[in-house]
Amino acid sequence: MKKLALFLSLFIMTTALSAQEIKELATKTSGVGSKIDTTVKQRSWFYGGLSLLSFSQDYTLNWAAGGDPAFSVKATGNYYLKYRKNRLLWDNTLDIDYGMQRNLKTKVNTKTTDNVDLASNFGYQLKGNWNCAALVKLQTQISDGYTDNVVTSSFMTPAYLITSLGFEYKTKDWGIFISPVTGKTTFKLDERFFNGSYFAVDSGLKVKGAFGGFARFTLAKNITPVISVNSKLELFSNYIYEPEKVDVNFEMRWIFKITEWLSFSFYAALVYDYDIKFTCFQEDGVTPRLNAKGEVMTTDHLQLKENFGLTLMNKFSHEPGQARKHKARRKSDNGPEIR
Repeated sequence: MKKLALFLSLFIMTTALSAQEIKELATKTSGVGSKIDTTVKQRSWFYGGLSLLSFSQDYTLNWAAGGDPAFSVKATGNYYLKYRKNRLLWDNTLDIDYGMQRNLKTKVNTKTTDNVDLASNFGYQLKGNWNCAALVKLQTQISDGYTDNVVTSSFMTPAYLITSLGFEYKTKDWGIFISPVTGKTTFKLDERFFNGSYFAVDSGLKVKGAFGGFARFTLAKNITPVISVNSKLELFSNYIYEPEKVDVNFEMRWIFKITEWLSFSFYAALVYDYDIKFTCFQEDGVTPRLNAKGEVMTTDHLQLKENFGLTLMNKFSHEPGQARKHKARRKSDNGPEIR
């Protein structure tokens, strides 16, 4: 619950900061127009983001079909910081998802989602929409994950670090990054997993490296003024070990805006990682299958997650030229006497 409280605090802080930003922007635009125009033209930083907060509640009393009362909350943050100057491009993104469900009868908290994705992409424009780029990406989670009350993951266990050199084709709404030279490092830093082989990291080790090819496809588009979609697809192939087995990581989020602060959102994620193994069970679904050596058999599986519902939404952005455009609109609407 402490981590949940932390994410709620971050959401509130983000809302407050964006509101303060708007207030400061309005104050600055009330000054001398020419001075503000000069300041805006010199700026090269772009930043913004989207904060989502979802709630759900179930209540039962003497319900014959069964069921427990529960309360759920989920916080999502998608933020970016970009730099542009001449032919240099630097894009940074942070995506965070964290959700909890509280069973009001058993007083047990269950984590429903947990993901942290930090990426930094530094590029140099070659010609048109083509760039040569270096990408660094880290993906992990915040708190312990459980299956049948057994800890199966934790912060930086696992964690995946991608370092890539390649080429990128980028437009306003979508981009493709292709790298034939990519290093993928898998971490399991939690001491509880040290004496065992987990996430393809052998027993007694905390880190495993791989070398291969990497491709990333991104899409961020406003379909209409009230409908937007944000999606990404990442593919990785290990040149050294079974290159025909391609790891897949896909995410997609649709947002249908109802009001300025309320929206309907749909999120889906699909992962197929050959290094993540699951226990094979017999037909009863409880007893593990054993091989000829008496070892528990494991296999890889498709991982799927989706959720949808009504969501509180706060979206903010600040780009060079916004203040100037804002002032121009005021002149157009109210006449040249406004300064």
